[in-house]
Amino acid sequence: MINIICFGDSITEGAEFPVNVRWTSLLQKKLDAVKPDIYKVHNRGIGGNTSAQGFDRFCSDVMPLLPGILLIQFGFNDANVKDFSIVHRVGLAEFEKNLKEFDRIAKDNNSIPVFILNHSIGLVDGKQGNGKTYNENYHSYNNAIRYIANELKSKLIDIPVQMTLRNINVNDFVSADQIHLVLEANHHYADIIYSELNQIDF
Repeated sequence: MINIICFGDSITEGAEFPVNVRWTSLLQKKLDAVKPDIYKVHNRGIGGNTSAQGFDRFCSDVMPLLPGILLIQFGFNDANVKDFSIVHRVGLAEFEKNLKEFDRIAKDNNSIPVFILNHSIGLVDGKQGNGKTYNENYHSYNNAIRYIANELKSKLIDIPVQMTLRNINVNDFVSADQIHLVLEANHHYADIIYSELNQIDF
């Protein structure tokens, strides 16, 4: 059995949806349809988590499932600046350090790290504690994911590029908060990740 560990935040967890329609469950169904009893998808997403919180639970939530394929999906919460603050929940340098450490640990445990570049989002209303919009605060974090995957020569699943190639409109992909998924977006996520995993030699 090959473990596929989906490690991230609320986008990974999908707690607002019934378990059977979350993208992680849909991914399992797609894999089972082609190679039943070969892959086991594990949802290790927790809503609101930053990469730092993911780091703190890595030993309990991820290590027991290695070796496997580790899908790494963080950034939305790291980039957030609370109303009472002027700094990101997790600074960009620490975010990058955490992603690199996830990558290193996976490789050291005969596993394949795969970074997920978060989906395109809409325009989030208002200004955050540092006077910038959420979109402005988030921009550098998504760029960092792409840069790190390239630097480490690790696999990257570029959801925004795939959305463009598939003519998926962001307005039909995100909910009213302009960040979280609508129900149908779970199917798109599963389709994209399934297609990209098929290109990995493992």
